[in-house]
Amino acid sequence: MERKEVLDALKAILVTRLKFDPARTADITMETTLPKGLEGSLGLDSLDFIELSIAIEERFGIVIDESEDLAPHFQSMDALTRFISLKGAGP
Repeated sequence: MERKEVLDALKAILVTRLKFDPARTADITMETTLPKGLEGSLGLDSLDFIELSIAIEERFGIVIDESEDLAPHFQSMDALTRFISLKGAGP
């Protein structure tokens, strides 16, 4: 799966699981940051990250190891798409 496809799937997850307005996801790029407190970020908090992690596991069929330091992977859409691609994202 190409990273653009992963990005599109993540946008869909934001709409369906995190209840984002679809119009808001139109502006999301690889450079978009995720955690709240960063300028221009999506403003995700800890509960959002848990929900996002579960949705990623379900959608891409990967296992996210919570004992691993995941913060760098959830910093931006670019980092997250690379992480999912490395984990072997399926269709």
